[in-house]
Amino acid sequence: DIPVCPHFLMELHVSLTCAIQNGRYVEYIPQLDELTAKKMRIEDGHALAPDEPGIGIDWDWDAVKAKSIAEFTTDIMK
Repeated sequence: DIPVCPHFLMELHVSLTCAIQNGRYVEYIPQLDELTAKKMRIEDGHALAPDEPGIGIDWDWDAVKAKSIAEFTTDIMK
């Protein structure tokens, strides 16, 4: 009976939270809307689980590619 509040991949976790009795909240990260073709559906303050097959995330691969970087380096260990 411990409440579960999954986070990060909101579209995936809406279905998960609907499927378990102890699901309470789903984190919403609006920045991820830029990377998905279909946005999370919210009505009356409630996220709606997708009704299509799959995990619920429809990535916009062109947007993902546009936001990607080829390489990341840091000198934090110096």
